[in-house]
Amino acid sequence: MGRKSALLVILMALSFTAVNANRAWSEDLPRAVIAVLDYAKILRASDATQDVTRQIRRYRDSFRAEIQADEIRLRGVETDLKRQRSVLSPAAYEQRRQDFKEQVIAAQKRGQKRKRQLDEAMKGAMNQVQGAVIPIVKKLTETKGFTLVVDKSQVLFAKKFMDITDEVMLQLNQQLRTVTVPKPK
Repeated sequence: MGRKSALLVILMALSFTAVNANRAWSEDLPRAVIAVLDYAKILRASDATQDVTRQIRRYRDSFRAEIQADEIRLRGVETDLKRQRSVLSPAAYEQRRQDFKEQVIAAQKRGQKRKRQLDEAMKGAMNQVQGAVIPIVKKLTETKGFTLVVDKSQVLFAKKFMDITDEVMLQLNQQLRTVTVPKPK
């Protein structure tokens, strides 16, 4: 037997062994029962999420009114500063201009702080919603025998019967209708 023939026999033996080992291994595995969940829809359309969105919108509108009041006040200060430029000494004008600049920076920082506070409030509230979804999905996996639940965004195609989104949404809406979003300070 030549060197090529021996190598061919060895490769065939290895491939036969790998196929049989793979078949034996796969026969020991339980059958996969897969469910699909549109998690984004849950986080967008549940009653609790809608409630969080309403509360955040209310806070945002209130903060927007504060920011607009700051802008109006600062425009008035800027207008006065421009009018007084010819009346004030260069040193006095420069001091007032610097004071105005500091007021603008302070207003910008307040606006950024408000945005950060709203983001944190939203994140905390959404964590409560997400925390309620996981036990619901876990219970469904136990009662219906799912071995794997995948997010719809990761699935190219799935039969409608595999989608548990409506069932999870129904249970979530029964368990968690509202989430209190504390007013950012």
